[in-house]
Amino acid sequence: DTVLWEVENSVVWETCPECASADAFPKETFRAILSECRSLGLEPVPLLQTIGHVEYVLKHEAYKGLQELPSRIDQYCPRNPDVVPFVHRWLDEYLEVFGDVRTFHIGADEAWALGACPDCRAYAEEHSLSRIYIDHINAVAEPLIGRGITPAIWADMVLHYSEALGELSREIVLFDWMYDIYRGSGKVWVWGEGHLRKEDLGSDVLARFGRFLFPEGDEPGREPETFYTADFLASEGFRVVTCPSASSYGDNVFSPRNWLHVANTFDSFQKGAAPRLNGSLLTSWSQRLHPWELQLACIDIPGFLEARPEASIEDYQAWFVREEFGVDDTRFWRACGLLSKSCLFSDSGSLGFGKACLPVAADHVERTLLTLREEGRLGDELARCEQRAADYRDALRELHAFASTATQGAEYLGVWDLAARNLINRAGVSAHLIGHADDVVGGRALAGAARSRAERLLGDLRALREETDALYRGMVRPARRALMVGYMFGAVDRALGRLAGE
Repeated sequence: DTVLWEVENSVVWETCPECASADAFPKETFRAILSECRSLGLEPVPLLQTIGHVEYVLKHEAYKGLQELPSRIDQYCPRNPDVVPFVHRWLDEYLEVFGDVRTFHIGADEAWALGACPDCRAYAEEHSLSRIYIDHINAVAEPLIGRGITPAIWADMVLHYSEALGELSREIVLFDWMYDIYRGSGKVWVWGEGHLRKEDLGSDVLARFGRFLFPEGDEPGREPETFYTADFLASEGFRVVTCPSASSYGDNVFSPRNWLHVANTFDSFQKGAAPRLNGSLLTSWSQRLHPWELQLACIDIPGFLEARPEASIEDYQAWFVREEFGVDDTRFWRACGLLSKSCLFSDSGSLGFGKACLPVAADHVERTLLTLREEGRLGDELARCEQRAADYRDALRELHAFASTATQGAEYLGVWDLAARNLINRAGVSAHLIGHADDVVGGRALAGAARSRAERLLGDLRALREETDALYRGMVRPARRALMVGYMFGAVDRALGRLAGE
């Protein structure tokens, strides 16, 4: 019943005109989109990042003075006296565009440079990193609360730095996100420590969270509660929303880790329906450009659970293929699982781009292969690419077999088919680049059969690039599409082209 709008530089803002993307919407156009949102019965909630994830602002020279550190563009300095007034002006401009809203999300996640500048470091030594963070969030939220608007933040930083949690306004709703946990995994996530098994939970963790991790006791055979952080935050007097994801960092750029996201979403939405909690929000991080068709298995979960709150995830799997494809056939899930895996140069990390949306170095592939060579990892990466190529070919065969039985959903399956073909090509390209790493690093063209192989792979890659661009043409505005498709294909195309003698 709600849409959370993290628009960043996709609207032309007067507060920060430099950050507007080449195809940002004028305010009037975006107001029309919000009107359409409301007409569908969906409540719009604006999201403006107010401490971290502000690369789209701080990469511009005019705002360098607001940085926590000169070497980083991801975080405002919360002790800088100019930051909160700047943020408040922007909040006012958002409200002028969004109109009457009940809730305003002020972001506030992943502020990993907290306490790094000299002023913040000195303050943290006297007080705490938690106090720096919570003082800033309270200051940002104050005018919203004064206008009767409920502020919301992501919960990771108050879980990571919880010493001053008692000082955070209880008017603020906490969106408790974690994207790679699910029931039965044998692990829980502890902010600041990572994924831990039951036997690895230390005394400090148990002192803080023990009664939420083990509400029925910790006797042998009992596993910790996966979503214990939501219960902890609710016990502290906060309204809490659980937040899974249909697409996130760690996925390859052509398809998400389908079953991981399905399990995470299913379990998180069941948790959010608990009486003490306040629902769930399905997130999707579009930097990886997964079309909604590749995320539908997660998108369908909320409606399914609303009608069938006691259903199992196995019930959902069977329902999904019947609902979307008109068949009882599990091959769809197997194919998606095989395509969830990554090989070199198929994920954003190894492709060299991130949330800052800065240009990827022209020699990124060469530098990556040089590093792998120096670390003695080329052989392992080559074996992984060869195994992935086999996985992806199996997936494509499964998809074709499944499609032959499906009575509907052909367009949806076509997007998965393209993902499979992209991944088959990428695994072959990466294996060829690894196999000729010395030539790639040295900038030498190949000869004979190796050159012919490079030429064939390059031709296929460029055809797939055109097909991928065409898919996104109706989904993503032109400048953004060119940028992201360039990230997916550009550096790999350049390196392979040099091997082919271009």
